Amino acid sequence: MMEYFAGLDASLRSCAICVVNTKGKVMLKRELPCEVDDIADCLNSFGYPIKRVGFETGTQSQHLFIV
Repeated sequence: MMEYFAGLDASLRSCAICVVNTKGKVMLKRELPCEVDDIADCLNSFGYPIKRVGFETGTQSQHLFIV
């Protein structure tokens, strides 16, 4: 079974998203507003379950981390 992983690169106004499969093939690459709802909608609409999401740490991404 193929697994998918997402990486987020957040800046003040936008967030770059890249989803890759287990073989490293880029399946989705998109830039969108850096808002939780926009990011969640994008990842949920991908069509396959995403195993892990990683994002850069720092002041630009703190508002994206929800415990």
